[in-house]
Formats: sequence, structure tokens, C-alpha cells
Amino acid sequence: MPSLLSSRRAAEITLHATPARKKPARAIRARSAAAPLSWPVVAGVGGLLAAVASWLLCVGIAILGWLAGDSAGLSDATRLGTGFWLLANGVAVRIGAVSVTLVPWGVTAVIAFMISRFAGASARRAGGDQKTAATGVISLIVVVAYLLPVLVVAVRLAEPWQVPGRWAAVVMALLLAAAWGASRNLRGVRAHQHGGRFVVARALVAAQLVMLVAGAALLVAGLGIHRQRVEALHEALQPGVAGAIALLLLQLSFAPNALVWSASYALGSGFSLGAGSLVAPAGTQLGMVPAIPLLGALPMAGPGDTAQLWWLTAGAMSGAIACWLALAGRPARRFDQASLRGGAYGLLAGTVFAGLAWATGGDLGTLRLTDMGPRLFPLLVMACTTMGLSGMITGLALGLIRRPE
Repeated sequence: MPSLLSSRRAAEITLHATPARKKPARAIRARSAAAPLSWPVVAGVGGLLAAVASWLLCVGIAILGWLAGDSAGLSDATRLGTGFWLLANGVAVRIGAVSVTLVPWGVTAVIAFMISRFAGASARRAGGDQKTAATGVISLIVVVAYLLPVLVVAVRLAEPWQVPGRWAAVVMALLLAAAWGASRNLRGVRAHQHGGRFVVARALVAAQLVMLVAGAALLVAGLGIHRQRVEALHEALQPGVAGAIALLLLQLSFAPNALVWSASYALGSGFSLGAGSLVAPAGTQLGMVPAIPLLGALPMAGPGDTAQLWWLTAGAMSGAIACWLALAGRPARRFDQASLRGGAYGLLAGTVFAGLAWATGGDLGTLRLTDMGPRLFPLLVMACTTMGLSGMITGLALGLIRRPE
């Protein structure tokens, strides 16, 4: 019987090697094509895509209006939509012989939302060990990439040097939106921090939201009270289906402006719809007003109703909430210190709202259609005094309730 370790048995063992299979070139190309893009590329391309998408939105609104009429050509509608897009970026445009500077902040808000999303997508690709400075870099890249085509078109078709202040306000809003989107998606960067400046910023934002909610309530109430007038203005235009959609989108584009103007009315200072006009709780004086259904919510001309004075409580609530959010989470202070700080926060909230009101005003034409929007000096006085006094009283109450031990 042969042994298991014999040479004969060992000779029968053979090894079979199979050659390594080469990966198809198609799979290699697919894997390389699926490699993620770097965050600067995503930021730059995202800014350009936001510019193209917002331009298509504005041109689409103009084309819908063109479909409802027959007095202009498609090229005129495209040019009008491009001018509307430039207005949303704070650039003054000239429509015929009329210079328009009124910014449609509704379209600007849509642009800011798109920019924040692209900034967030870029931040997600930026990696884990990032510092807060990366938020600023991403925001700058996205906004600069967006503004490049805007500047090119503005130099050729508009007047970007006419209202540089509003153009700067739009750029600041876009930078803030990009920073917010990037900070929410950057690892290692806390979007909500507990430093003093973030507490104050939260208090100021809350105060502005209170005023916007009051403006929305006032606007909805006006639309409900004067519903028949609004319907009559809409039927008088006879827009058709396409025109009705374009008219609705156009009014939504200026909805943030209307909210701020209504909030200015709630503060008591009111607003104007052109030179020589006034819309305020004390009284309303109107001249020639554009036949826009949204303007049907305006009060009747003449002395104001005393019931409208209840809207003045909106400013007091705004200052109180700003003081509460700024002081409630902090260590207890003496009542005099808390009162002074509360007054300062209310005063700052009123100043910020006056800045928002300035950004929503502008010209919609010439003669009586100039200087449309809140009356800035009366608004600044009313906002600062109402919110400042409310903040002082709220701070005094907090100081008395939460006395330092």
C-alpha cells in the first residue's frame, strides 16, 4: 500500500492559474465620471445656474403677459423680462422713456433661496474639518458667479449706477442667504451659537417678523374688506388665462414690498403711492393709482377710522419681543440696566425696519409715480420711538422680575 506522502501522489497534484480579467474600459470611464465635483466647482456652477433659472422665470412671466396681448413682439417681451430680472437684482432699468427703480423683492427672495441651496450643496462637498471662514468663501464664490452675468447684462441694457444703494442691498441679501445655506451644511460649524451677537441677531429677526406678520394681517384684511373693488379691477383688465397667471405672478413678485408697506401703515407713518399721495391711519389721500388688483385693498380716501389705530400695537409688540429674546436668556441684571438695554434693542429693531422699508421703495415711472413706498423719516421716528419705549418697559419688567441675587 503506497504511502500518502509518496512522490507519486505528489506528482498528481496540479495547480491551475487563471489570468486576471481586465476591467472593461467602459466601467473605468463610468467610475471616473461618477467622481464627485469639488466644492468650488459646485459653488461656481450653482451661481451661474441660479442666474439662468431666475432669468428664465422673469422672461417666462413676461411671455405669459405677451401671450395675453397682441401689441408687442416676442423680442420685446424677452427684453421686458430681462429688465424685470435686472430690477430683481437692484439694477435700475428704463422701459421706453420711463425709469423704474422699484425692486420686486418676491423674485429676489426666490433668487436668494436658490443661492442658499447651491451654497449648501457646495458646503456638503467641502469636507468635515472646516472652519467658519469656509462659509464666507463659499458664499462669496456663489454670489460672485451669480453676479457676473447680471453685471454683463446690466452694463448693456440698464443703468446699474443710478441706484447703487439698492443694488448693494440686494447683494447683501444674497450674501446672507448664501452664508445661511452654507453654515447649515458645513460640518464642524454650528449654525446656532450662543454668543451675544447671535442672540441680538435672533432678537432683531424676530422683531422684523412680527412687523411682517402685522403687515400681512393688515393686507389680508384690506383685501377682504374691499374684495368687490379688487374683483372689479381684475375684470376690467380682461387678462385671459395666460394674462391672469402673469398678473398673479407679477403681484406675488411685489408681495414682500406690500407687506413692508402695510407694516409701515401699522406703525402709523404710512406710505405713499407717488408724489402727493398718502396712505396712513390718520387719513388717506390718493391720486392716480395703477389699475392693479392688489391696490384695491387700499383704504378709501379721507380721514382714517379710529379702529385703525389698534394696528399701532404691532410696533409695541415688536419692540417687546426683541427685548425679551435678547434679555431672557442672559444673567439677571439690575432693573435700570435691563431697561436701558431693552430700549437699545428696541431702538435697533426700529432702525433695522426702517432700512428694510427703504429697500422696498422706489420709482415706478415719472411724475406722480415717483417716491413710492414708506415715508422714511416719519417711519424712522415712529419705529424707533414705539419699539424703543416698548423695549424699555419690557426690560424694566424683566429687571424687576429677575433681580440679581
